Amino acid sequence: MTRNEISDNLTFVSAVQMLRQLTEENVLTEAEAEKVRAELERRLRPTV
Repeated sequence: MTRNEISDNLTFVSAVQMLRQLTEENVLTEAEAEKVRAELERRLRPTV
């Protein structure tokens, strides 16, 4: 695994945790969170 892949994986995991927190606090709806997660997966291509 390259440094870029590790960095992208850590960024992805951090962003998913933030999405979960925002959804729990009712700042984002489930649909919005799923849309953002799909965009994160597209951009970062996580390997986790």
